[in-house]
Amino acid sequence: MVMMNDTKQMRDAVFFEGPDVRQRSSRFWILITLASIIAAAGVAADSTATVIGAMIVAPLMTPILGTMLSVVLADRSNLTRSLLHVAGSAVVPIAIGWLVGFLVVDPVVAETNSQVAGRVHPRLIDLVTAFATGAVGSVALVRRDISGVRATSPPVTK
Repeated sequence: MVMMNDTKQMRDAVFFEGPDVRQRSSRFWILITLASIIAAAGVAADSTATVIGAMIVAPLMTPILGTMLSVVLADRSNLTRSLLHVAGSAVVPIAIGWLVGFLVVDPVVAETNSQVAGRVHPRLIDLVTAFATGAVGSVALVRRDISGVRATSPPVTK
């Protein structure tokens, strides 16, 4: 059973609201931008390790879990905010990828670049993996004893 304290804890972890909203939002956009640069460089270099590094840096789970929680709580304002973060999390990497692709001397060809080719034809196992990953994030959000990893970084103390 989920208690009120659990709901507050979940809201604090995934919603961009409250007194530290500017700090959380700026941290999110900085990490998305840096992860996008890392990913674009990884694709240009055809480096699996670099692309995985970008996935680790990217804070995408936060707005995705925020979308899920806002639907469950019927919270329209946070649903809108979370969906805007998800949409921005798609637009920023596309723009950065285009810019890096424009600046790279050697063209990146989808058929010969394993980073592109492996992602444009997803398989059923990729869908299963995505659902399982989302489930882990959701369970870890509700059950703090499952993982020490949080959906967002802890607040910075001065």
